[in-house]
Amino acid sequence: MKTVTLQYGSGQVAIEVPDSADVLCGGEFSPLSDPDGQINHSLKEPIGSAPLSQLADGKKDAAIVVSDNTRPVPYKPPDGILAPIVETLKRTGINNIKIIVGCGTHRPMEKTELHQILGDAAFQQGVEIINHSAGDSEMLTCIGHTERTPEVTVNKYYMGAQLKIITGLVEPHFMAGFSGGRKAICPGICGLSVTYGFHSASILNDNNATTLVLKGNPCHEEALRIAKMAGADFSVNVTINSDRNITGVFSGDMEQSHLAAVENLKPFVTIELDKLYDVVITQAGDVGVNHYQCAKAVYETTRAVKPGGRMVLLAGFSDPDQIGSDNYRKMLCLLASLGPEDFVQRILSDEWSFVPDQWEVQMWAKAFQKLDNPKNLYTCAARLENCSKDLIPETNVASQIKRSPGEDDLHFTERIAQERIDELVRSAPNAKILVLPDGPYAIPVFSKT
Repeated sequence: MKTVTLQYGSGQVAIEVPDSADVLCGGEFSPLSDPDGQINHSLKEPIGSAPLSQLADGKKDAAIVVSDNTRPVPYKPPDGILAPIVETLKRTGINNIKIIVGCGTHRPMEKTELHQILGDAAFQQGVEIINHSAGDSEMLTCIGHTERTPEVTVNKYYMGAQLKIITGLVEPHFMAGFSGGRKAICPGICGLSVTYGFHSASILNDNNATTLVLKGNPCHEEALRIAKMAGADFSVNVTINSDRNITGVFSGDMEQSHLAAVENLKPFVTIELDKLYDVVITQAGDVGVNHYQCAKAVYETTRAVKPGGRMVLLAGFSDPDQIGSDNYRKMLCLLASLGPEDFVQRILSDEWSFVPDQWEVQMWAKAFQKLDNPKNLYTCAARLENCSKDLIPETNVASQIKRSPGEDDLHFTERIAQERIDELVRSAPNAKILVLPDGPYAIPVFSKT
């Protein structure tokens, strides 16, 4: 047996796997030697744009879109991107700065969470923080329409700002190809009607609405179309490695800087496979704050699993809501009752009325179609121990194994994951096993040729 470490929230767990198991990671992505200097350099010499200070000159106010807790964007010091942006604006005389948290349809962030995410730069005189609310009509303004979206609504504070700045993290995204760039606007600060179109069943049923694909991806194309309608004067995006250190800063024109980040990132986030595996073990990464977000890791990992294979997922579930919204819970129950194939057909039918958060459950359905049975997924997350087994259409390991007195979340998760892995090894001693330590940040790609 050999030991492999996997990320679990801000810590790590150690698991034992057979010596024959493959352990595959993405490429080694070296951190910047001087991230703070590179951030400031990118603001002064951006891609396809004038420097930020020049764009800010003469402006009275600015809006900066930031990500919520589902993206580990390095905003706060040391080596954070937010303070250099705010300092640049203030040096040019802008003292009315609105930081808009691009929550999309996610819950609003609490003040303590925002301070933890953003640091002191967001809590100073002349800076106001606003949680975007996609369902609050008073916070939205209509800017037109697209072929897919009859009414495009965007945060009014963003649209009313003289200088509009977006920020984010570029990483693989299981619907839009890559995160970052245009996604700060769509769906980050759009209204529900936009989100519904962007996440419609027909868009997500398209084979090109998937990871690593931008060209021909309807999800990406709609987001970019709407982001261009809203406009962004300046964009600051970063890439990071598994240690959450900055590996690249890409500032400037929204589209050009995003594409530069994507091209720089691609070689490091692809794992070439020459076979599929009976059992794949992985972790949900920083994105795995709750069950809703874990769909990303599961969907990506099914690329490496044989049809009918098994998957073991470790997840930290740091969010106060371990599952997701009421709509998400209801859609999970529908998936459990109908099964993956019938669920997808139901939401694609003309008679179906769109339900918020159905998109994430649609991606679960795609994953379960590959696994053949939801029970072939073993989710090891300590904070699910008191969740109803009927709610989650998969094997919730934490609800089946009793926690030892005084056992913390990390060690409980480590133990239940090891028990499940040992059981799988005993039941199929010749099974081909793969461990993916990078979780959803390195995408397995299988080529039959």
